[in-house]
Amino acid sequence: MFVAPALIVIGVFFLLPVLAALGLSFTDFNIYALASLKNLRFVGIDNYIAVLRMGLFWKALGNTLYFVVVGVPLSIGAALGAALLVHSRLARWKGFFRVALFTPVVTNLIAVAVIWKYLFQERYGFVNYALSWFGIHPIDWLGNPHMSMPTIILFALWKNFGYSMIIVLAGLQAIPDELYEAARLDGASAWRQVR
Repeated sequence: MFVAPALIVIGVFFLLPVLAALGLSFTDFNIYALASLKNLRFVGIDNYIAVLRMGLFWKALGNTLYFVVVGVPLSIGAALGAALLVHSRLARWKGFFRVALFTPVVTNLIAVAVIWKYLFQERYGFVNYALSWFGIHPIDWLGNPHMSMPTIILFALWKNFGYSMIIVLAGLQAIPDELYEAARLDGASAWRQVR
């Protein structure tokens, strides 16, 4: 009884739209169908078959798979590396680095995207300007099909790894110092202690 209002809200604002969208996916819905439901025609799975025949769908699926296969391990690795560096006994200004590395997570996505767009702009972006010091010609980072996905992965990595870093860091800080001390006394290397 206590959770009934929350379940009703979830049902109205989540389940109902999902079911409506699923139902509409089996019709030839268009904007004119809003005026009258008579304009809706059931087409079965024809919409799904049409999508599976589109080359653009398979390209998008391939890009998504590439993003997941390359981006997720990089994000986890960067988060683990940053957490280990911040957690290190030798690290100074730990609070500053925790905040600095977590800041991209809480910044406005649109503002950050605009800044990154200017950084990687082909003609006047700072990245190409810095590369010109080494005699490298400007690269169209966001327009070149071969360079756009690595650039987007780099952006997503920078924007999101701070959250994972905080979670890993919390796990590292939950391990008692006595266990690290015992591992060092037993001759465990730094890598063995991390494992």
